[in-house]
Amino acid sequence: MVQVKDDEVFFEERGFGKLLGFGQKPGLIVVDMIKGFTDPSMPMGSDLTPQIEKVNKLVNTMHTMDLPVFFTTISYDDDTFADSGIWYKKMEGLKTLKAGTDAVNVDPRLDFRLGDGLIIKKYASAFFGTDLIARLNANNIDTVIIVGCTTCGCVRATAVDALQYGYRPIVVEDAVGDRSVASHEQSLFDLRQKYADVLKTDEVVTTVSSKYSSNSLKALINE
Repeated sequence: MVQVKDDEVFFEERGFGKLLGFGQKPGLIVVDMIKGFTDPSMPMGSDLTPQIEKVNKLVNTMHTMDLPVFFTTISYDDDTFADSGIWYKKMEGLKTLKAGTDAVNVDPRLDFRLGDGLIIKKYASAFFGTDLIARLNANNIDTVIIVGCTTCGCVRATAVDALQYGYRPIVVEDAVGDRSVASHEQSLFDLRQKYADVLKTDEVVTTVSSKYSSNSLKALINE
C-alpha cells in the first residue's frame, strides 16, 4: 500500500496542494455542530468535545473582530421526510433530525449568539438549497473558514461547493471531526490537495487577528 507521505510527494510534484490564502474578508461557517451530531448516544452522533473547544476559540475571535459567523443545522419538517429526498434511505439516522426536537439545536456548549446566522439545510453542503451565497455576498465575504462535522461529509461538501462558487475555503484541521478517524484523515488529505487550505486553529486565529482590522473592513465596504 502507498504511504501518505509518498502520496504527498506524488501530488506536490504534479502541482497539487497550492495555497489559496486569505482574501479581503472572511466569514466562519460552523457546520452541523448540533446535538444530533455531537451527542454520542444519538445514531448520527460522536464525541466532538475537543473540536467544540477549538470551534469556540474561532467563534470568539470572529465575534471580537466583528466578522460574520454562520451556524448550520439539518432539520426536516415533513413527516414523511420528503424534504430529505431519498437521502434518508441511505442514512436512516437522518430521521432523528426532526424539526422542533433537541437533536437539531446547536450544541449549547458553543457560543452561538444573537446576530449569528443560522442556515437550515436539508443535504450535505451548506450551500445546497440555502441562502448562504446571498448572505456571504451581502457581507462582502470572499473567504470561508469551515469548521464542524463531519469531515468526510458535510464539511467536505461545503468546502468543495465554496471553491466552485468562487470563495476561498479554509478548513480548520483540529476544529473538524468525524465518526471515522480514517475518513477524517483521508478527507483532510484530499481537501488539502484539491479544494481548500487546511490549517490549524491557532494559525487561523493569528491570521484573522492580525490581518483584519475594523478600519480595513470598513474601507472595503465603502469602496
